[in-house]
Amino acid sequence: MKLKITFLCVVFVLLSINACTRHIQPPLFDIDTTNLKQFHGKLPVAVIVPQNADKNYFIDLADPRKSFGADKIYVDLNLMYKNAKKLIEKQLSDHNVAVSQSAEKQLRFTITDIKWDIWGMGHVTGAILDFNIETGDGYSKQYKVQDQSGINAERAVGGTVSRAVEKIFQDDGVIEYIEKQ
Repeated sequence: MKLKITFLCVVFVLLSINACTRHIQPPLFDIDTTNLKQFHGKLPVAVIVPQNADKNYFIDLADPRKSFGADKIYVDLNLMYKNAKKLIEKQLSDHNVAVSQSAEKQLRFTITDIKWDIWGMGHVTGAILDFNIETGDGYSKQYKVQDQSGINAERAVGGTVSRAVEKIFQDDGVIEYIEKQ
C-alpha cells in the first residue's frame, strides 16, 4: 500500500512540474488572399482596435478535461490587436482604400475569446479565436476561427489572427460598407 501511495505522489509531482506558465508572443503571418472578395472603396477607412488591452490574457484550454498537466498560457492582447490592425490595413491598402485614423468610416475589431487545444494525440496545438467585426454604420458580425501548428501554441494563436482577417474580407456586409460612398 505504501508503494502505491508513493508511486501516486511521484506521478502527481511529475505531472505538476510538467504544467508550466508560458507567456507567448504570437508571430504575424500573411493571410491567404485566394478566397477574399474583391472590393474598391473611394473613402478612407479607420481601423479601430482596443487600446491598453489585457497584457496577461489567460488562454484557457478548449477542453477542460485535458487541463491536468497542461500549460497555462498567457498572451498580450495588445500584440494580437497590433497584428490584426496591420493585416486589415494592408488589405485595405492593397485594394487602394486609403487608411486614416481620422476617417469617418470605421472598422472595429474586437477579440472576445481565445482558447487553445491539443489535437492529433498531442502532436498538434490548435487555437480558437472568437472575434467581432463592426462597421461604422452598425453592421456587426461575430466569428469563430481556428488555426493549428505542429510546432507550438505561439504559431497556432498567431495564425488565428490571419484567419480572422480572411473572414473579415469574405464578409459581404463589410465589403458593402467599404464600397459605400
